[in-house]
Amino acid sequence: MDKDFHIFTRHFIKRAHPKSLFSVEVLPGVIATFGESKSKFRSKRYQLAQLKINKQLYKTEVAEAFWKRFYVKYIHHKYKGKKLPYIHRVIGSPRKLIHDGYIIICEPTLDERVSFCHQQTYEYWLNKFDLNSRISNDEHTLRKAIPVLLNKIAANPSILKQIPTTDWRVFEEIVAEVFRGFGYEVVLTNKTKDGGKDIIALQKDENGKVEKILIECKHWKDKVDVKPVREIIGVAVTEEELPTGVILATTNKFTPDAKKVKINPNISVKLYLKDYNDVLNWIGDYNAIRFTPEEMTKVFLALGLT
Repeated sequence: MDKDFHIFTRHFIKRAHPKSLFSVEVLPGVIATFGESKSKFRSKRYQLAQLKINKQLYKTEVAEAFWKRFYVKYIHHKYKGKKLPYIHRVIGSPRKLIHDGYIIICEPTLDERVSFCHQQTYEYWLNKFDLNSRISNDEHTLRKAIPVLLNKIAANPSILKQIPTTDWRVFEEIVAEVFRGFGYEVVLTNKTKDGGKDIIALQKDENGKVEKILIECKHWKDKVDVKPVREIIGVAVTEEELPTGVILATTNKFTPDAKKVKINPNISVKLYLKDYNDVLNWIGDYNAIRFTPEEMTKVFLALGLT
């Protein structure tokens, strides 16, 4: 019901053709309505008509800040070369277009305009967050940068392949952030002394039982063979307290022999091999998460509101 929302309406809504209107949840609890003008009906030139922001998730001052701080725009997939202000978030993907296009949340400024295509690249993200000198040691920048990268990958999956193998730590950060989004407490191990595991993910169930997953990440050009699979199993079975599962995740694929490796059935540890497509599915699920009010702070951090 409208009483549950902060509502911001543009004068354009009076000129919009009623049959052209459609709504999209651009962030949890933030619903944007778009339409075409009556004179350009069926032209696919959609404009923002109204923004509704859930009162339970957002205070009045936050809703007003969002309305003033950002533009929410529609862009048709044929016009990805169009230059735009800095894009904070993209809704839609090549496999799941929204009315044949994308919805973007971008800066209102006209000072810096870069094409949609270029903004959806790893190079652009890297330059924006100055990875080499800042992100590895700056927790604030890191917490902002990785969710932005995850959103870019969801909109343009090829970015995952664009990441150089020398930036393997970025892939570890991606997987760690995905599991945080899934509700796990995540420990990213030391870069050089990880003990055969890059990530430890912990989560309690309703009965207080702790699920512990060891995750090893392989951002390789080549397929992952038998050796790394056996190594992560070896790490798991030598843990003082057995984990409930181990995951070997890669941006490539596994060799047929690697897929055949099994854990001794007498050991209560599950083995999961996750390849490129599985990682993309994780990222899609991460971007579809509905956050609690407490977790919305993280969303706004990624959008530069805090």
